[in-house]
Amino acid sequence: MKITRILGIVVAMLAIGLCGLVGAQQAAENVAVINAYPVIWSDPAVASDWYDTEVMYNLYSPLVYPTPEGSVRPHLATSWEPVGGDLAHWRFKLRQGVKFHSGNELTAEDVAWSMTRFITMGRGNSGPLGKVTATVVDKYTVDFILDKPSAIFPETLALFFPVEKRLVEANIKKPGNYGELGDYGEEWLTYNDAGTGPYMMVSHIPGQRLEAVRFPDYFEGWSSEGWGPDEVPIERLIFIMETDYTTLMTLLKSGDLDLEINGGWTLPQLQEIQNTRGLRLTYVWAQNVTVWMNTKRPPTDDEHFRKAVLYAYDYEAVVGPWAQFGVGETGIILPTMPGYVPVEPQPRKQNLEKARAELALSKYATGPIPPVVFHYCGGLAFEEEVGLQLQADLAKLGVKVEIAGPPWPQYSAECSSPETTPNMTIFLFAPQIAPPLDYYTYAMYHPNGLGWIFEAHWFFEDPEIIRLLELTRATVDFAQRLEIYKQLQPMIAAHALALYPYQKPTPFAHQAYIVGPKVSINMVGPSENMHNWRINLKLKKELRG
Repeated sequence: MKITRILGIVVAMLAIGLCGLVGAQQAAENVAVINAYPVIWSDPAVASDWYDTEVMYNLYSPLVYPTPEGSVRPHLATSWEPVGGDLAHWRFKLRQGVKFHSGNELTAEDVAWSMTRFITMGRGNSGPLGKVTATVVDKYTVDFILDKPSAIFPETLALFFPVEKRLVEANIKKPGNYGELGDYGEEWLTYNDAGTGPYMMVSHIPGQRLEAVRFPDYFEGWSSEGWGPDEVPIERLIFIMETDYTTLMTLLKSGDLDLEINGGWTLPQLQEIQNTRGLRLTYVWAQNVTVWMNTKRPPTDDEHFRKAVLYAYDYEAVVGPWAQFGVGETGIILPTMPGYVPVEPQPRKQNLEKARAELALSKYATGPIPPVVFHYCGGLAFEEEVGLQLQADLAKLGVKVEIAGPPWPQYSAECSSPETTPNMTIFLFAPQIAPPLDYYTYAMYHPNGLGWIFEAHWFFEDPEIIRLLELTRATVDFAQRLEIYKQLQPMIAAHALALYPYQKPTPFAHQAYIVGPKVSINMVGPSENMHNWRINLKLKKELRG
């Protein structure tokens, strides 16, 4: 372990020991206290949900980096290409001189070993990659052989974070689940990091707290270009894991919380933040509120009935109070993403005349109409609100809606088959799987997609949609692929597989002296990379009096 890392950790540990309370620490320090909801998995081969990913982008670096335009740019890798045009064989050239937090240089050996570990463990975000064989070509070149061709393979690597082979191997615990490889270093990586990211871990109590300090030798550097004269890099991060938003509001207003990056605020809380001196709201990425309609269960098995639902829903009634905070229209992909195409109804409002016309074309026109069963995840008030609005709106068509909010284990288990899935199920889908455009299309509408809660419409009968979805994964050129996504959206929407009540922006609440992100990227993780933020210590001192 190099001296730079040791000194950084010692300095951070001394700071922890000297200051007992978060508020006392940050009053005088260059530190940001961030709510990360909770982070459970800090091993990049195991990390999966968006809270883990937010922290991964601080401790580790992916091979490629998402862009605001929806594609990826070089990061740890400087270039890539299919070998001989074979989309099942990709060659990546690595950036030279990248340092791990230990001070050792990243090489192709680390990348190949990390990919083998990722695929062997088969957890976290490894699923979309399929089976991958990694081989070292030379010190800075690595080849990946896929089990099937994929034009989007480079973009999926935005969630692949290489680790330092020698460091993890030295901390493997035996016995474990991986034979001679023991636990593959999983336990050690829960409490330590082996990354190349802008920050390096100091301590981690899973589900409670994670602390990190700035890595001075981060390969992208710490340039002041584009930042204000008093805006400097954040030296220390304290990720707290608090789930109660009343508590988070108290912490924000007292100055004991600098940045809340999950955006689960109620409408009154957003208004309170907006009206509180020294607090700000910043919108980065959005989430798609989606109500799947089960095409295998009466009465949502009828396409005209499903279209009647779309026209009967009163979009304005739910969205209205939230409009000032960016809540509004959405569709198959988010309106903040490239290639977005609006879907029916247009304009975005209730049209009972059209709803009755569609119902008259359905096989339930003469009745009786079976009740529509609407399930939401118990405890999520905004999901229940959508159900209650549907209940009131469909009653005008003579349709009964039965609402229930089972707990998550039961709710998610129901979506394991078309026979057990209710007529309508509501979910909040954030752009957390790379690449996001593939996530909102192929993963949600192809027979070989993610299934389960991601495809609870159970409709795979349109061969042209399937052909085009497969074409997106065979098209290397991003601009050409974007045109296919545009073509696909109205075709999918024509089957009325889902009601999209609204898109829900994720408002980051933060102190005015926390500035960022410099670049907004519509994907969970990159915008929460604190290399993309700064702290204004002068303003912090002024606001703290």
